[in-house]
Amino acid sequence: MLPTFFGLELAVRALETQQAAINVSGHNMANANATGYTRQITDMKATIPFTLQYYGKDLSIGTGVNVAHIERARDVFVDRQYRLESSKQQYWLSRQDLLGKVEGIFNESSEFSISGDLEKFWTAWSDLATNPENSGARSVVKGRALALTDTFHYLAQQIEDKKTAVNDNVIAQIDQINLYAQQITDLSNQIKNAQVTGDFPNDLLDKRDNLVDELSKIANIKVIEQSDPRFPDRMVSIYTLVIGDDTVLPQQVLVCDREVNLLKAVADPVTGFATVAWKDNGVPVALGSQKGLLQANLEVRDVYLKDMENELNTIAQGIADAVNALHQTGQGLLVEAVGLNFFTDGSGTTTPPALPLITAANISFNPDLAADVRRISTGAIDDGSGEVKSGDATVANAIASLGDGWAALKDLIAAGAFGAPGKTPLESTSISDYYNAFIARVGVDVQTATRMAESQEMLVYQLTLQREAVSGVNLDEEMTNLIKFQKSYTAAARLVTMFDDMLETVVKGMGITR
Repeated sequence: MLPTFFGLELAVRALETQQAAINVSGHNMANANATGYTRQITDMKATIPFTLQYYGKDLSIGTGVNVAHIERARDVFVDRQYRLESSKQQYWLSRQDLLGKVEGIFNESSEFSISGDLEKFWTAWSDLATNPENSGARSVVKGRALALTDTFHYLAQQIEDKKTAVNDNVIAQIDQINLYAQQITDLSNQIKNAQVTGDFPNDLLDKRDNLVDELSKIANIKVIEQSDPRFPDRMVSIYTLVIGDDTVLPQQVLVCDREVNLLKAVADPVTGFATVAWKDNGVPVALGSQKGLLQANLEVRDVYLKDMENELNTIAQGIADAVNALHQTGQGLLVEAVGLNFFTDGSGTTTPPALPLITAANISFNPDLAADVRRISTGAIDDGSGEVKSGDATVANAIASLGDGWAALKDLIAAGAFGAPGKTPLESTSISDYYNAFIARVGVDVQTATRMAESQEMLVYQLTLQREAVSGVNLDEEMTNLIKFQKSYTAAARLVTMFDDMLETVVKGMGITR
């Protein structure tokens, strides 16, 4: 026989369950515009049936419904893809931004640039060639030489400053990774404690997922979630975060269950810049390729800016070698001003060797020439007569022609003055061509980064829509659910009233004779 209050208990469970479902829908609607909120679903399950003996056999009668759990509407696969593509997007966005700033350093849209200074430098030599004894024309050559070297110094310093700024970003991002990792670990502890009691802490899970989303922008992150075998009767997970290149074995675990492995910035012994390593043992962290802000910063600092610096040094050396080689073959208005380097390395040595080690940071106008512009070579060395050849502009014309190619250097090139015979000061048809090709490569790199960033933006956008379709709150759907749960609640309430009437009949009416 069924217990006396069996029906009431069934109705109460129905009321409680529908009330819980209404509350969940209300929670969804309240958080419809909350960033990172995941729609929650009330999972209703039939309760364990009541078994009774009925005419010699077992008969199972349903006992109603309860809330098995309140789950989040998440698609693990979409989450994984979103974080992967988001990491790639942030890599290209950061690279686009940094390379755009590097391109801006060269200022090629302005006349105040290397190409502009070179053009003025060759023009000054051409003007000097028309009147080699004119002190004003010589002063102009001096001024253009100083302007050219100053521009090289400026660019070299800008590249160095940019490397330092990017290095500061690297250190800040390592600290940010550690902060996120610690916060994720703290949340994981709270989540696990709740799961052990049988709870489903969905809002805490959302907070953790949001932190992982932010972390994935800085570095490639892979989430591994497994059931804890110590709790076979309930849903308790072991949460693991792998950072960087997930093909590296053993895997580079940032967070594992209740433990966190922090990172640290280690100064490179050569450059002094920060590298990424594990805090406990100093082992370098492999971040993978083309993923995350941190990897973008490291690559720009250690590869791209280093290449820019080397190219700029090569151009400065090539210009100095070409001009010096011709300048040494002539003399100025003073007999003793013979065989001088036009450009030096700033070390104080102003006479040959013919090819001093020049960089963009140290290229300098020979201070001996700066002190007396009459020493600037314009004509051929005298024939031993002790007389300076009046009006001779052989050297000035040769230097002026360097803007168009190496014709003036053909004998020196053949003799191996710039290394092996046939080797030119720069591996191009002219100084201008080499520099223009270098600037074009910078522009192409910026365009590539921009194109890749735009492509990744579309991928992330599509994945965001997929996420929203699964996890986002649809107010129309929630309103429909509210009506459905309200009707069910009303029906359960009517059931309580009916059982109350039945019990009243039993209590007041049974056994009474009229």
